Amino acid sequence: MIVVKELYKLFGRVKALDKVNMIVPKGICGLIGPNGAGKTTLIHILAGLIKPDSGRVEVLGMDPWSQRYELMRRMGFLLEKPVFPMNITAMRYILHVARAKGLPDDEAVEALRKANLLNHAERKISGYSAGMKVRLGLAKAMIGKPELVVLDEPTANLDPSGRIELLKLIKTMHRDEGASFLISSHVLPELQKVCSWVCLMNEGRVIEQGFVEDLLDKYASKTYAIRVSKPRELAEALSSLNSLKVRLCENTVYVKGDASIIRRTLPNLILQTGNEMLGFRQLGRSLENVFLKALEEKTHGG
Repeated sequence: MIVVKELYKLFGRVKALDKVNMIVPKGICGLIGPNGAGKTTLIHILAGLIKPDSGRVEVLGMDPWSQRYELMRRMGFLLEKPVFPMNITAMRYILHVARAKGLPDDEAVEALRKANLLNHAERKISGYSAGMKVRLGLAKAMIGKPELVVLDEPTANLDPSGRIELLKLIKTMHRDEGASFLISSHVLPELQKVCSWVCLMNEGRVIEQGFVEDLLDKYASKTYAIRVSKPRELAEALSSLNSLKVRLCENTVYVKGDASIIRRTLPNLILQTGNEMLGFRQLGRSLENVFLKALEEKTHGG
């Protein structure tokens, strides 16, 4: 579906993408990494919105920059923070999208039905919740029965119930319509539930990619994820213990080492750093663990 070779993109002095190589097969695929990893830049290149400085990109066998309009007939996109006309109804908006593509009105109606919005079609978009707006964007992306749909951080502003509903919709659309999906997200547990294949990115580079089950088997190990009120202070305190490997990723402290040492020292360190415990769990066969292990190997040249 997608082939990316030696892709490079510079914004000023910042390497947004640094020799990215990626192959995306058919199915539901995840593009995973923390904020600033380069996911959105890559998606904008796939959409033909920006041109790479060097490298090669093929989407459905086409170059998205020089063949963008042909490609858009076969693809759907939901970019992060989509903008909608707030003062019209969802039905009027989707009808406009379908007609602009030369498609019959019943395609618009069907798209709203599949997105579970048909009962709210005559409401103005300004009255939609965050979850409803994302589903409206998904309905727009699915008009015309695309072969591939690319979604950039679709669950970012949704509550847990909204996230669950959206992921169920994606699975249903893949099953019933045969469309493939590439979903960008930094929320790894969610993608593990729906994706068969993932690409892991960090600091503009691909650090690992492959089928989810294969990666879970490859990187299986015991790591602890600790959420506290002051994660940086706890990470520094844990790093002083030479027997532990510590990494701070966004608001979570990940610790690898002897379980008895972690459990014995953690309560005192939380008190010493003035922290409040918000969550503690052991990672097993999870994409979080895969990401951390792959990042560790890349960092140390493994």
